[in-house]
Formats: sequence, C-alpha cells, structure tokens
Amino acid sequence: MRDFLATTATLALVVATPAWAQSTTTASDNTETASAPQDTPAAADAKRQDDIIVTARRREESIRDVPGTINAVTGDQLDAKGPVAGTGDILSSVPGVRFNDVASENLAEVSIRGSGTARATGADSGVGLFVNGAYVGSSTLGGRNFKTLDYFDVARVESLEGPQGALYGRNSEFGVVNIVLAKPLFQSSGYVRDMYTFGLNQNRFSAVVNEPLSDKVAIRVGGEIYAQSGGFYYDPNHKKYYDNTHGWNGRAQIRYRSGDLDVNLLVDGQDLSLPSFVNSLVIAPGTNTAVPLGYYQSRYTLPHDGKDGLVQKVGRTMLTAAYDFGWAKLESTTMATRWRSGQFYGAAIDFATLQGMRQKGELGIYPFTQVHTNVVDRTLYQDLHLTGTGAGGKLNWIVGGEGLYQNDDYRLAINSSPCAFTLVSQGICTGTPTDRVCLKPLPTSANCPAVPAGIYGTDSYTKQRIYSLAAYASVTYQLGALSLTGEARISHDYKTATQFIYALYTTTYTKVPTTFVFKKEQPAFTATASYKIPGATGTLIYAKVGTGYRAGGVNNGSANAAAPNPFMYTYDNETTIGYEAGVKSTVTKGVFVRLSAYLSRTKDAITSINDGCTLTNACLSGGQQFNINGGTIEAKGLEAALDGRWKLAGGMFSLSANAATQRAHFVKVPAGVTGLPVLDSSVAQIPDWTMSASVDYRHPISDKSNVFVNFSYQGQRGGIQDTVTATIPAINMTDFDMFGARAGFNFGKVQIAGFVRNLTDTQIQVLKFMSAGYPLSVRYNKPRTMGVSMSTRW
Repeated sequence: MRDFLATTATLALVVATPAWAQSTTTASDNTETASAPQDTPAAADAKRQDDIIVTARRREESIRDVPGTINAVTGDQLDAKGPVAGTGDILSSVPGVRFNDVASENLAEVSIRGSGTARATGADSGVGLFVNGAYVGSSTLGGRNFKTLDYFDVARVESLEGPQGALYGRNSEFGVVNIVLAKPLFQSSGYVRDMYTFGLNQNRFSAVVNEPLSDKVAIRVGGEIYAQSGGFYYDPNHKKYYDNTHGWNGRAQIRYRSGDLDVNLLVDGQDLSLPSFVNSLVIAPGTNTAVPLGYYQSRYTLPHDGKDGLVQKVGRTMLTAAYDFGWAKLESTTMATRWRSGQFYGAAIDFATLQGMRQKGELGIYPFTQVHTNVVDRTLYQDLHLTGTGAGGKLNWIVGGEGLYQNDDYRLAINSSPCAFTLVSQGICTGTPTDRVCLKPLPTSANCPAVPAGIYGTDSYTKQRIYSLAAYASVTYQLGALSLTGEARISHDYKTATQFIYALYTTTYTKVPTTFVFKKEQPAFTATASYKIPGATGTLIYAKVGTGYRAGGVNNGSANAAAPNPFMYTYDNETTIGYEAGVKSTVTKGVFVRLSAYLSRTKDAITSINDGCTLTNACLSGGQQFNINGGTIEAKGLEAALDGRWKLAGGMFSLSANAATQRAHFVKVPAGVTGLPVLDSSVAQIPDWTMSASVDYRHPISDKSNVFVNFSYQGQRGGIQDTVTATIPAINMTDFDMFGARAGFNFGKVQIAGFVRNLTDTQIQVLKFMSAGYPLSVRYNKPRTMGVSMSTRW
C-alpha cells in the first residue's frame, strides 16, 4: 500500500505540474535536446547520425569525429520504431552488437564482437554497462543487463566497440554501452503517454514534466506504471502468466546552473515484477531413456508445481557536476545504488504429467526441481576528471581517477530429490527434512525410505566485496588533418568472496566454507591515428590498437564427485588486445557511411561450461553452469553501416541499415583439464552474421500535423549456443528474420500510433537444451504483439 500511495502521489504531481507551470520559458542549452515520446516534424529532422554529439571519449564531440566504431541513437529515434520493451530494442541498430534475450531480464546480457556471453553464471560481462558515465554492471545474476529503469526517459544511447579499457576500465574489453538519460532543461516541456498492448493486455502509462523554476534552477520529474492482466505463456496450476509485468519506476532531478557551474542531482527507483522464462519439452521418441516414448509440450500452456517469477527493485542516487575554469573543465560523477533481483524457476512438468508418464511405463522427469536466486547489490561509484586544451587548440587532454566499491550478496538455492530417481516403480520423495512427503505416481509405487539417504538440495550463499581504483589519462594532438591519440590507465582491483553451502533446509555444511581473494594491477592502453581528408565529404580514416580486461571471480555452486566435468571454484582475469581500422564519410548529401575491420586476441578467456550432471546419471542431481579460463580466442570481423535522409514526394524518407560478420574460435586450450572447449571450436553466442535496418517516412498533411510510418528489421545467421567440449556437441543457434512496424499521425501536440512487433509471428528457439546429445527442451521467443499508443506533449 505504501508503494501504491507513493506512486499515485508521484504521478499526480507529474500530471498536475502543467497547471501551475509558468508559460514563459528560458533559453535552453544549444547542445541539449529534450526527449519526446512522439515524432514531430522538428524532431524527425533534428538529428542525423553524423551530427549527434556524444561523450564517448569523456568529452563532448561530434560522432563523426570519433576515430572508432561508435553508434549513437537518440530517444526520438528509439521511439520512432516503437515501444522500448528491453535492452535489445536500444541496441538493435548497432552493427556487431547482440543482445542475448533469453526471456528473462535477470539472465539476459549484451555481446559485442567476439565477447560471447557467460549465460547462467556469475561472470562479469565483457561489455561495460554505464548510465550517465557511471558503471552499473556487476558479476551477479541481473548485473550483465540494464534495468528497466535505465531505458526510461532516455536522451541517447552510445555504443562503443572494441577494447575500451583505457578510458572505461574493468569489464570494458570488448566495448561499452552508455545510456545517457534526459536531464532537466531550462524550458517548459514534458509528455504524457498511454500505451496498450493486445494479447498481453498490458497498459503502460508514463509521464514526464520538465520545468525551469528560475533562470538557474530546473527540475525534471517522471514516472511509469505497468499493469497487465494477460499474457501468452500460462500456468494453469497457479492460474497465472509466466510473462507478466507489473509495477512502477520513477525519477526526479533538480539542476542548478550558474555561470561556469552546472550541477544535477538525480534520484530514481524501480519496483517491478517481470516475466520469467519457461521451457517446453521437445523429446522425440527413442532419444531419451527416461521418456522413451517421447513428449512434446505446448509452447504456451505449461503446468508447473513450483514457483515462478522475477522481481527487481532498484534505488539510485546520482550527482553530476561540472565547473569550467577556462583553462580546463572539471567533471565529477557520483553514484550510489542498491538493487535486488530475486527469481524462482523450476521443472518443466508437474506431478500430473509425471503420473501419465509412469502409467506408460516411463521413468519420466522429476517434477519438483526448484531454483531460487536472490541478489542484493550495493554499488558506490566515483569518477573525477579534468579536460582541457592547449597549444592553440591543437592539444586536447584528459586526466582523471575512478573508484568503485561493490558489496554483493548472492543466494542460490536448488531443490532436488533426497531419493534416487532411477526406477519406474519408485515413489517420489519431496518435502523437507521435517515434513517428508512421499507421492505415489502409481497405486503400485513403492514407499519412499523412512529416512532418505540424500539431501533435499543445496543452499549456497556468497558474500563478495570488490574494491577498484584507477587513474587514467588521454592526450590528442592535431597535426593539420592528422590526429594522434594516446590513452592509458592503471587499475588496482581487490576482490574477496566467501561462500557457504548448506544442505537445503538445514544448517549443515555440504563443504567447508571457503574464502577467495583476488588482487590485480592491470594496465591498459589505446593508441589511435586518424586523418580527415579535406573536402565536403569530411571523410575520416583511422587505425587503432587497444587493450582491456575482464575480472575473474568465484563460481557459485558445489562440486559433485561424480560430475563428468569437475566443478571449479575460481577463475582468473582474461585480457584482450584488439586492432581496428575504419573509415567514415558523407559519401553524398544526406548519406553517411561507416566501415570497419577488426582483429582481437583474448587470453585466459572466461568460458561457460556445464558439469554434465543430471538426475538420472551418476550425479543424481541437476547440472551446473560454471566459468573456467578456457584458453586463447582469436576474433575477427567486418562491419558496415549506412544512414541516409532524402526528401521524397513532399515528405522525408530516412534509412538506417547495417550488417556485421564475425568469427571467433579457440586457438589454444590448456592440456590436462577435462571439460574445456574443443580446440578450433567457435565461441558461444556469436552469430556469423547480424544485420538490421529501419525505414522511416513522414509526410506533412498541414502546417501542424503529419503522418508517419516506420518499418524495422533485425536478422541473424549462424553461430553456436554453448561451448563445445568433448562431451557436449555444438548446438546451432536459430537463424531468424524479425520485422516490426509502427504508423500513426501527429496533430498539434497529440500523437496517435499503432505498432506491431514480430510482424510475421516468427517462431525462434532462443535456447535449446540437450540431454545425451538429443533435444530435451527449448525456450521460445515472444510471439507477435500489437498495440496502440496515445500521447501529448508540450
């Protein structure tokens, strides 16, 4: 009730603000634009890809002048394609970048070039995740993806590819994604938007108000509420949908600007219940000894006896400040966050389904496996740097320092059967040590042992503390059309992790508690040379080399002596050096192109593997994913992008298209260790090809109104899902082509639009799970959804 009242009060303030707002406005910053929820003619023409101002090198500059592969998308451009429902929507137009959407915000993660992913493990991402220049990632579940709050009221999204360790530090070895939130402007503005998605029966209401309180103080307040009564994936046992979203997020900012001082205080939060994933069994007859007759589940209706769901709560405070001394500009970013991410998921069948299998003489699948993860992350981040110029404007320099402290508590509880699950005639043991339950699938099923020999599962707690300090510097010298840049950083990381593993429902250790300590001083550098060819095209040619690293860590879980691939408790840092060459050019009026080629080499690559355990092999327990240092990876690729705008039939036609091809494989693998990747095998979760396009057309129908239509496309070819080992064959990822569309009209300050996602209702097997080399279950993408939105702005 308290959360409901707080949310109601916030939205009442947002909606009421225009009533008391002053009608006059002050001049806004020339370099800033307010994010709007609709595509007005002015917004449509406001920014081209080649004139967006970015802060990729920790100073403001045009994107076309940055010598490297960088992509920037404004909030208006994101809205033009339809509602932003996840991280994948903000990255869909970036060549070489892929969002590994596994139907759960908690498990999803970003991949750039040869970084691959570390699905279902506690590894840091090889891609740095930043909001307003502050690091928001972590090595815990939920920490390799942005939160829903992060893509609310966005000004722009900057994506940098290749090693960024010199300026951005740890875990930025393959690239950086920096979300820049809209901040208060010194002009009256705002919007209210209501969006309804059919099928899901989801209503999403958002509102933002921006007001100058004086010529020195401005505020920006906004909030968003999700309410949903339907869905596609249904659990009839609990009468609930797996893919349900409800809750709220909100943000308030106050900005003070006077002379050379500019300070902004941001406070925001999130309390959301988000979709949980669900797997459908796809067992072909004769391929699984436990279900020899085969079993195919519905894609959409899946009964389940356990708990399912994901809850994410976030609280964040961020203070940014800048002071211009004239000879240099001092900038500070301070952030404190606390977030919790808790998830339940379990077996793909219920007890009634198992009964049907036993009646056919099949062993079946244990129906009471239950997993619970709970993460609490507390992060303190501080960046302080000076930027300046010299030598008559030929020299640009940056000197700065960064500090990071993370306090992470992680729980992983796995329920399993305390009795052997090997005979059709057995009863099913479940319950707890103090409340034992024996269920008989058949009238003739044997009684369970009075005192089961095994445990009811494991309960793992990991307390992790990370301390990281760094100093960095950058120097750029301009020799006419030639520009030379050197960047360097030295980082000191200290990580301690203590792990406790108990028998579930007890205080009995299954292993002696362990504490692991990591200490590492890691240098990083980048050297870049670029040349701008004189002429109207503004062609920029560049070459660069850079390094980065991803921090090692501790695997959560317990070792099983019978596991085919022995569980390892720790893994070390991985390091990457990358080389890149490229060109950017306005080849003709309104057409901007980018081409780049890269090669990278990663040592001590952090690789995700499975211990090979199942309930029906010698382990008598479910398998565990964990990380190892799997050898050396070489990656290479080509990327191309085109952005163009043309006047057409009295309107404006825009095209944005890109494609990337990449290969990454293991060129060295340590000897004498089982479960490692096969030599020359491909790195997991890296498609051979990715491509996307967006076509937008808008046409005025009066001086105050226009109509618009947008078509978007995203495709993928090739690649494997998981690491290939001696016992785990390659699982090919699904090729796909996905389309979306949005159309509507603006009349004055009002917009009405309709949208469709997954236009052709393409079915994709997002993840495929195997057993003994044969398909066991799959996880599907979201089906086609359609919706409408109505908004007003001022």
